[in-house]
Formats: sequence, C-alpha cells, structure tokens
Amino acid sequence: MDQQDHELLVAECRASGMTAKAWCELKGIQYKCYCRWATKANKKTENPHQKWAEVTLIEEKNSSSEIQINCGKWNIYVESGFNPTLLADVLRVVDKLC
Repeated sequence: MDQQDHELLVAECRASGMTAKAWCELKGIQYKCYCRWATKANKKTENPHQKWAEVTLIEEKNSSSEIQINCGKWNIYVESGFNPTLLADVLRVVDKLC
C-alpha cells in the first residue's frame, strides 16, 4: 500500500463515525499503523489558519454526565447515551463553518 491508499483509509475511518480503534479492529488493521497514517495525513493537510479551541473544565458537585462544547457562538450539549455518529456529523459541519 502506498501513502495515497493510507490517506483513503484514514478518510474512510473518519467518515465512519466509529472510534479509530474499533474501525481498525473491524478492518483488521493494526491500530499503531493507522495512527502513523493519520499523523502523516494530518501534517499534509494542516491549515495554517486553524486554531485550537480553549477548553475549560468545570467540576460541579452534582454534575450530570453531560458534555458541553463552546466554540465562539456555538454551544453543543451532549448527554449520556448520545449517538456518536450524529455528534461526529455535527462537529464536521461546525468545523466547516468555523
């Protein structure tokens, strides 16, 4: 397999909505190999205008199992039992808009 094949596999994994580890197990691919491929793909497609979002962890005594993502004007709330595929789709759309 060449680098282009690796990039296609990384894109397939990311579009699957599965965790990389689960996807690799399903496809019979060693997770360490996938990580190398993904790292190379990330470096190749790095966006110089891309910025890291600031993350603040707030601990509450009576907190529920909820995740809150705030990015600029976007607020996304995720509760336990969420659909990971739906969250991945939402984050891809938000990523394109931001």
